[in-house]
Amino acid sequence: MYTTLQFARDEAKKYGVEAQFVLEPALSSFEIRRTDGHLVIAAPCDLELLYGVYECAEQFGGYTFFAPGHDHFDERLKVNPCTSNLPDGTLLPARPPRLKRRGFIQEFPFNSETPMLFDWMAKNKLNYLLVWMKYYDELSDALKQAAALRGIEIESGHHNFDYWIPGKTYGKTHPEFFAEINGKRITPSGNAELLLSEQLCTTNPELRAEIARRMLEYCDTHPEVHTISLVPNDGFGWCECENCSKFYDKNEKGDFYSLSEHVYKADRIYHDMVRDIAARVNRVRPDIQITLVAYVNYCAPSPGFTLNAGMAVHFAPYWRCINHEINDMHCPINSHYADDLRQWCKAKRGGEVNVYEYYMGVNFYLSLPMIHFHEMFHELQWYHDIGVDGILTQFHLPHWTVYGLNYYLMAKAARGADEATAINDILRRLFGPDAGEAKAFYNNIKQLLLTMGNCHIPYPDSLFRRTTPADYQRLLAQAQGLAAKAPADRFRQELVIWMDYLCRFKTLFDRIHASQATTEDVRQLLEWIHTHRATRIFVHERFDLYFQGIQEALRTGRKWLHFNIDWEDEYIRRHAEMLK
Repeated sequence: MYTTLQFARDEAKKYGVEAQFVLEPALSSFEIRRTDGHLVIAAPCDLELLYGVYECAEQFGGYTFFAPGHDHFDERLKVNPCTSNLPDGTLLPARPPRLKRRGFIQEFPFNSETPMLFDWMAKNKLNYLLVWMKYYDELSDALKQAAALRGIEIESGHHNFDYWIPGKTYGKTHPEFFAEINGKRITPSGNAELLLSEQLCTTNPELRAEIARRMLEYCDTHPEVHTISLVPNDGFGWCECENCSKFYDKNEKGDFYSLSEHVYKADRIYHDMVRDIAARVNRVRPDIQITLVAYVNYCAPSPGFTLNAGMAVHFAPYWRCINHEINDMHCPINSHYADDLRQWCKAKRGGEVNVYEYYMGVNFYLSLPMIHFHEMFHELQWYHDIGVDGILTQFHLPHWTVYGLNYYLMAKAARGADEATAINDILRRLFGPDAGEAKAFYNNIKQLLLTMGNCHIPYPDSLFRRTTPADYQRLLAQAQGLAAKAPADRFRQELVIWMDYLCRFKTLFDRIHASQATTEDVRQLLEWIHTHRATRIFVHERFDLYFQGIQEALRTGRKWLHFNIDWEDEYIRRHAEMLK
């Protein structure tokens, strides 16, 4: 069987890392040393040895592992630690990771790019991937082994009430398993792609027993899986039967910051279900970890709820403000999320807390600007200080030019890198002598976001309503200046396309709000976006969904704000009042 240690040795040869491997279990992480003129990688385990190889390749070998599928090599960055004037001793001391779990949330099927994703994650010392169960079921044994070889744990989960109790099956045999709304059991739609607000009758004891049985069966069938989710279908729609209603006070609504003020809280009913089912599973399989999510109208731990061993919560600061750090007590949005997160950390009784982030612009994949470099280091340090165990973020490979720096720096911050060193180093590696100009470009994007108003939740209305076309023209000119200095640099050329897109979207936005836009205007912009399929700027299927929604609003004469969902649009109106 091919092992991680063998893989580490092969990767060392591939990247020209000539080093002796030493296992030292007492170390907190890998350590790079120079002994008698020779390079030594010492580490507590084989995985950390692999991480040490990649660190040597970046620090001394001239490599930069910025983008999946492309190892950037620059001869000018190469330093031979064996023949240089470096003294013997510790070159890079062992440094414990800032956070234990570090990784991604994948909301799309595995595909031909999956091997390069696993490869990039290991090179940047990420060790966790949360995926939808329906996608995990399609993962080949070879890719499972590739992930395990690189120390990547894959959680099979996400929104999965319908996975455990499929509506198309149980809707016929056990209609009592589904939510009762207005005195009538719902009829599950069977639309597994978007089960918004279709929940279960979570207090039903037979339902709970069936979910526990299916979880145990699943783990027996997938012995490589050690973490699974028990997460509601997205949205609301909780059961209102007599038993479930005992867990509600319909006068106790959710909160404005978590977009749930229009519904009553569901924390008690959800957490009672999780507590029961986790206990049933752990009595049989104490090695299985069950995750829940903190989200919308179940953001905070309910009274008396504890995160016991074998349980973990993924805390999602949905529609967070990106103009303030998450623990900024002056932010009317983030301050509440920070309070909730502190409560979750206090609720730990052997369990874990992970933060489910949106370093790609809060779940819309629309390639709007989110420059979160420095804030990320501060936030992850605060997470460490209050007892958070992990950081996960949603992502997509097709928009790497837009958000890749966030992902790269998240990985650095989660492992404990120094803020200024990491940021300056990646800009120098990507832009060489133009690093200062690139830094100014990103700083100007950041300043635009900070100066247009107080808070900013990154959906189009919040951004474009408070900025001008000239703002984006200036950024476009800067990107063009960077690109002109390195015409063969694909990354720089794609920055120009990104800024051009923002100019075009801003123009369309203004025309819509001046009642001048037509569906043809929208079609032309979408067609222009699709001419750039070979780039890493756009998640094209998301743009199709979004811009078709704009076209529908124009056809029906409805005022367009976002996805044409009534309750969501109302929050945008409320935000407009607050943010101004």
